[in-house]
Amino acid sequence: MRLLRAELSKLNRPLIWGVAGAAAVFCVLLAIGGSANATSDARGRAGPLPSCAELNVPAGPACVRTRAAEQRRVNEINAGPAQVAAQLNPVAAGAEAAGLMASLPGALALALLAGAHIGGEWSGRTMKNLLTQHGRRWQVLAAKLISLWLAGVALVAACWVTLAVAGPVISHLDHLPDPHESARSALTLAGSQVARSLLVLAVFAAIGLLAAVVTRNTIGTMATTAAAFVAMLVAASLPGVASWTPATWVQGWMGFPAGLASVTALPTNFWSRFINAAGAPPSHLAGLAGLAALLLAATAVAAGVFRRTDVSG
Repeated sequence: MRLLRAELSKLNRPLIWGVAGAAAVFCVLLAIGGSANATSDARGRAGPLPSCAELNVPAGPACVRTRAAEQRRVNEINAGPAQVAAQLNPVAAGAEAAGLMASLPGALALALLAGAHIGGEWSGRTMKNLLTQHGRRWQVLAAKLISLWLAGVALVAACWVTLAVAGPVISHLDHLPDPHESARSALTLAGSQVARSLLVLAVFAAIGLLAAVVTRNTIGTMATTAAAFVAMLVAASLPGVASWTPATWVQGWMGFPAGLASVTALPTNFWSRFINAAGAPPSHLAGLAGLAALLLAATAVAAGVFRRTDVSG
């Protein structure tokens, strides 16, 4: 625990505060854009409910049926803004935060933090001193992994808190309709997605850890980690192999929808849009098994490489 506390204290630096601030701003800007797009699209498509004369339908049962069908069409159009309002609910915003941080924005943020927090030990020539104080390499590696994972969890929390504050303001300014969502259903959704994101963030952290012990410098760690995430998405876009890639395991485990999201909706993630939509994504269980195996493999390889790494310099 003492070693872990020391690693967490190292994270208390301007970089992580800057990354957390950038993640929070990104979440708010995305919410503003999604809300504005949904509202303008609904207003442009719906318009006021026309009268029977405007519909060229004579008064009577035919008019009632026509106006009822038109009302259903308007309600379907207004479902978009209502969905955005549900996503910006202070409680349900946790699901939005978890989806964003368990996809590409969170992956790139952890790549940046991995370079500074782990790769920086070699660039700053402090790894030798660290191992002199704590001789067991596996403990140092475990503390690095756990502290980096906790930094990812902190990014989810920062995004959630920011959306919880800004979401109602954005909904009010754009006059989004009341989604009539119960607090219980919002909490269930947010709790489920946040819990699922913990495993994804651990996998992201393990990939960053492996990149750090292989490249042994700050820039190399950042570049290699980011390249690994991009390679995962590229592989997932290839027909025939998409179902067996780590990117689709993330999609299956998190329950991200397949294919591109509507430009008039608030995206729940920045992952599915890069994946080939052909075929159904893997189930939650398949995603869990794949990510758990990837986490163990990346950690084991990192430990094996680190055990043989020369840190005398």
